[in-house]
Amino acid sequence: MSISDLDKVTHSVEVQAETLFEAAAAAVAAFRQHSWGASALTPAAVLRIEVQAPTVLHMVPLTALERWQRSPSTSPKELLAKRNPNF
Repeated sequence: MSISDLDKVTHSVEVQAETLFEAAAAAVAAFRQHSWGASALTPAAVLRIEVQAPTVLHMVPLTALERWQRSPSTSPKELLAKRNPNF
């Protein structure tokens, strides 16, 4: 998973998750732990998500992740994922 900051520097982290938005949330949490990553999390940020085995690439706007986190959960498992303090 990667994101580019205002200087066009790309930062990457590896996370494991079961869904696209859980992966995005875990990456945002990881980026927020470091000043270099946190500064890239602007309202216009788009996360580049690459899924391994098989490889799949997704581009998720940060605003879509935030909307998912605020939306009603469709299952208890999703509710727990959204409440994960690492996100």
